[in-house]
Order: sequence, then C-alpha cells, then structure tokens
Amino acid sequence: MKGSPTPARELKRERMAGNWGGASEHIGRRWEEVGLEALQARVASAGPWPAGNGYRPEKPIVLAGNESLQLALSRSGLPSPDVIMVLRRDGDGVCLLQALDFKWNLEFASYGQIRSQAIRALLQRGVKPLRSLLTQAVGEHPEDLPVLDGLLFAPDLPVNHWFLHSEENSHQEYPIEPREVIFEGVDPSYFFQPLPGWEMATRLAQIDRSESKLRTLEGAEHYYRIGAGLTGAVAQLRVSIFVRQPPPVPASEAMDWLRGKIRPVASEGLLQYVERLMGTRGQLVARLRNVTRSPYRFSDLNSSLKARNLLLPEREDALSPKERERWGELLRKVAVEHKELVYRTGLRLVEAGASDAEALARLEADSRRFSERARVRAEQLIGAVLQQKEC
Repeated sequence: MKGSPTPARELKRERMAGNWGGASEHIGRRWEEVGLEALQARVASAGPWPAGNGYRPEKPIVLAGNESLQLALSRSGLPSPDVIMVLRRDGDGVCLLQALDFKWNLEFASYGQIRSQAIRALLQRGVKPLRSLLTQAVGEHPEDLPVLDGLLFAPDLPVNHWFLHSEENSHQEYPIEPREVIFEGVDPSYFFQPLPGWEMATRLAQIDRSESKLRTLEGAEHYYRIGAGLTGAVAQLRVSIFVRQPPPVPASEAMDWLRGKIRPVASEGLLQYVERLMGTRGQLVARLRNVTRSPYRFSDLNSSLKARNLLLPEREDALSPKERERWGELLRKVAVEHKELVYRTGLRLVEAGASDAEALARLEADSRRFSERARVRAEQLIGAVLQQKEC
C-alpha cells in the first residue's frame, strides 16, 4: 500500500466543498482525456498488458465522449465502459475484447459494469453504433469474440491503494482486486492547470505557504477541490437563490470577496466560513425546491379526465406508450410553467427589496394560489389535447 490517504472524513468534506464549483465533474472529464492519452501511450509502447501473460493490446475503442454512441448505449438500458480494448493473444493470434473504465477514485468504481458478462450482454444487444465501431476494428461478428473481465484505469493516488485493501471494498458484491487496476502516474500541474478553479487553488496554497504540496498529486487535488469549491460558492453567495445560473466569478474577485469577510486569510478559515454560509443557503434552496415541485400530479390528471368520462389506469407506468407520451408531456409542461412562475415571482420580490428568506416565506404562503393556477393551466391543456385528438 502506497502512503497514507487523507482521512475519510476529510475526503468527504473536500468533495462536498469542491462540488460547489463542480470539481468532481471537472476532474472526471479531465481524467478521461488524460487517462486516454496515457492508455494510448501504453498501447504504443507494446509493453506487457495486465490481462495476463501472452496478451498484446492492439487498439482502444473509445466509447466515452461520443455523444451519439452514448445516447444509443443509454437507450440499451445496459451499463457500458469508457473503452473496449482489442487484444491479440500471442501464439494463435486470437482476437479478444476487454472493457476498461477510467476512474479517478476507485471508491466510486462499479466493477460489475466491466465484467465479461456485462460486456457480452452489451454486444448481444446489438447497439448499431457500437457494432459498427467494433466491426471496423475486428471484422464481422464482433459479438462472437471472446471477452475477458475488465480493468480499471486509475491515478496513482494513496487513497486508491488504500481503498483496494479497505473493508468497504471487501464488502462489495464484486470487490476490486489489485490485479484488476492499472495505476498511472499523473503530473499534477499538467492535469489540473486547465481546469476552472485551479487559479484559486494556487492562491490558497500560496497564502497557506504550502506551494510544495501542489507538486504532489494528492496535495494538488486537495487544493483544487477547495479552490474550485470556494470560487463556485462565492458565485452563488453573491446572488439570490432565485438566480438559477449565477455568473462565474474570476479567482481574483472571489478572493477579494472572501478577504473582505474574514481575517486572517487561510484556506481552512475560508472553508469554515463558507461552509456556514452555504449551509444556510442550502436550507433555503431545499425549501425553494419544495415550492417549485409541481402541485399537479398524475392523480390530479386522472381525476380531471374521470370528470370528462375518460378513464386512465391508476398508475402512470401502466399507460400505453402513446398515452404516456401524450399525458406525460402535459404534466411536464404544467411542471415547467409552475417552476418558472415561482422563480420569476421570487426574483421580483427580491428586486423589490425582500431578502431571499422573506421572498421564500411569501411564496410558501401563496402555495394555494400556485396550486390553483397549475390546475387551471392543466385544464386548458387537457382541453387542447382532447380537441386535437378529435381532429
């Protein structure tokens, strides 16, 4: 086991804070890019492959990042990997397939989706774009090729080595074994520098006098998650909860805003301060989410149609595909219009001088009025649907 990982509670805290600025998403997408570069270099080097003695990697078939392919794969209802490796067996030249998934944190890996059985099921489903890619690479009938259990491609982080030997991993349905992971060394600067939030990360390391930590992957990730999180949090805290897409804030402005709120300035103190503010904001956002939830449900639609002598099943999932599309679209439209009205009303109240909490209380007090409006709008839409159906 390499090194000692950050305590689990600190990792969880860093991840939660980082997600104010989308840190996990940024890291995940970047790892797909950098990981693929490293994988292609491994293939080009013709070095030994972890599938076992006698296997040579020929070509990675990349599934991640291909939007049309991902849409087709999602419609199949089956899990899919990031890459399908084409391997060649020494001696007899037999061609084999093996799934590979890029995972920054092994804690969130699902080995079940890259097991040979899962890939065979995906191939047998006959997803056209996938079959076309594989046919170009290996020839006709790729679904008939042997399939090996898959591999995970992860950065060489202490926490990933720790996880392999953890109790949490051992209790999984399919525990991940060390032989099933390819660990890759990653240059911290090359990896994080292009990501939004890195400038704030470097500023935080500087004020902590810990620039040396940015030269280690673990230290760079620590400061990146906090930097991206604080930048994202400041963008949210500077506007009302009724502004759904706060404009991005440059690192310099975010740091100036924070410096004006707390002294002395250090990453831990800034994080604690912002955690309190975001906790309060989160409570308001949760209440707003309840207010924006559509007051008009499938049961209300069913009652409205029964009043017109039209009978639907008691449950939405029992509708025919045609009926589900027709009435589902109506319910979605009512829900969207209700949500838009709540946000517009709340923003008007704030612009008139109310605080977020005061505006939210007014909206909650007006819940009956919002419900009645949604019902009236639904009746209008039902009438339009039935009239169109008669035509």
